[in-house]
Amino acid sequence: MFNKFKWGFINIALVFMSVIYAIPNIIADKEELTQEYGTLRKVYLETYKYKPRKSFTYKEAQRLVLITSDRIEKTYKLSNHYKIHWKKFLAKDAIGKELRVYLETNNSRTNPMIVELGGKQVYGKSSMLPIYILIIASTVGLTVYNLYRVIEKNN
Repeated sequence: MFNKFKWGFINIALVFMSVIYAIPNIIADKEELTQEYGTLRKVYLETYKYKPRKSFTYKEAQRLVLITSDRIEKTYKLSNHYKIHWKKFLAKDAIGKELRVYLETNNSRTNPMIVELGGKQVYGKSSMLPIYILIIASTVGLTVYNLYRVIEKNN
């Protein structure tokens, strides 16, 4: 009995992740996103406190802060979710290169959708593409399996 509910819950969670998270990131085009650019002037690590949902205490985490300068100074913050890409921004030759950022639909400068440094994409939706494909494939596979079990049980 518990096993049925466990696989049903996992299936519902995968469908939710696919519809809310994976599919929109795969089908979004660069043209649909807000684009900002400038010259990378400063990069540093920042420790900040945040309060997780349903928690009474604050926790500390690190994020990478990118500051551009041209006419207007703009600040972008990358959470430690993208920590594997930080070394590209922290390299000494990164300062002075063009930084092109594609923001999400809410125009938040925290964890933008795509970041290009010096004309090369450093991270973005394509860097997470294998994970998105894995989520969608798992969703389809588990849904088909659960439907097959229901049909076999009814026959």
